[in-house]
Amino acid sequence: MHYTIDQIRLALKKCHRLSLADLPTPLEDVPKLSEALGGPRILVKREDQTGLAFGGNKVREFEYSVAPAVSEGYDVLLHGAASQSNQSRLTAAVAAKLGLKMVMVGRKDEHSNDMNGNLFLTHLFGADVHLVESAEERSEVEKKLEADGHKVYNTSYDGYYLRSVAYVDGFIELWEQLQEQNVVPDALYVCSGVHTHVGLVVGAKALGVDLRIVGISPSPQDNAKKNMQLAEVANEVCKILSLDIHFTADDFESYGEYAGEDYGVLTRESRESVLLAARTEGLLLDPVYSGKTFAAMIEHIRKGKYTKDQTVLFVHTGGTPALFAYADELLNKTE
Repeated sequence: MHYTIDQIRLALKKCHRLSLADLPTPLEDVPKLSEALGGPRILVKREDQTGLAFGGNKVREFEYSVAPAVSEGYDVLLHGAASQSNQSRLTAAVAAKLGLKMVMVGRKDEHSNDMNGNLFLTHLFGADVHLVESAEERSEVEKKLEADGHKVYNTSYDGYYLRSVAYVDGFIELWEQLQEQNVVPDALYVCSGVHTHVGLVVGAKALGVDLRIVGISPSPQDNAKKNMQLAEVANEVCKILSLDIHFTADDFESYGEYAGEDYGVLTRESRESVLLAARTEGLLLDPVYSGKTFAAMIEHIRKGKYTKDQTVLFVHTGGTPALFAYADELLNKTE
C-alpha cells in the first residue's frame, strides 16, 4: 500500500519529537567529484549539517529516540562504543542541551590515548567518561548509576526503533527536495548501521518510490543475515506508524565487504575517498562511516555500474570530528 506525504506526516505525529536539528539539510551537487570519477552526476544530502555538535545523522535520530527520556523523566543519558564514537559525542551534546547528565562507557582502544576528535568533544560537553576494557567494567559503571538512584536512558537501545522512524521523516524531506530540483536518482548510497538505512527504505516504499538504496556497513557482516535484520526493524517501524507495509530481506541491499578487516580500521579505499572528496570539493568525509560508503560508491562507478547521464545520491551521515583522531593514518603515507 502506498501513502501520500501528508498521510505519512500524520502518522509521524503519533510520536513525540524534540527540536534538535537544523532542518532541512542541504542537497548539493558535487560536479568536480563527478568529473574526477568520469561518471554520473553525484548529489550529496548533507546530514553532516544537522547543526548540533558538528551534526550527523544521530541528531535527526535523537529528535525521536531521545524524546521518551524527556517525557518519562530520565536524568542520565548513557552510551558506550568505540572511543571515537559519534553517538557518544552527540549523546553528550544532547544531554547538555536538555540539562541531563551524560555518562560515556567507551572502549579503551587505539584511538583513546589522545584527547582529540569525538572523545575530546564528549569531554567538552561535560560527560562523565569511562574508558573500559571489559564488559564487567562497563556493567560496574551502570550498576553504580542505578544504585545512586539515577534513571538511565541508553541511547543505543532505548528508543531503538524510533531512530529508524526519524529517517522515514528524513526521506520525505529528501524526496521533496528532489522533486523541487526535478531529479529522480538512479541509486542512493548510505552508511548502513541500521536506522538511517531502514528509515530511508521504509519512507521510499511507503511513498511508492522505486529507488535503489544501497547500504554500506562500517563493519564486516553476513549480508544475507543483515538484510533480514533490517527487514525486521522495518516491520517494527511500520507497526509504530500503522503503515500497512511488510518487508523481507529482499527489500534491502547492504554490503559488509567494504568495511575492511574490522570496524574503525582505515582502509586504503576509504583513505582515497576522504582525500578525493576533500581535494576536489572541500567536502569532509570521515574514515569510518561516510568514507567507506563513498569508497564503495566510487568502486561501483569505476566498474561502470552507472552511466554519465545517470544520477547517484550520497547521504553524508556525518562523523567528521573523527578525522582528527585519524590524521596520521590519513596523511602520513606515501601519496
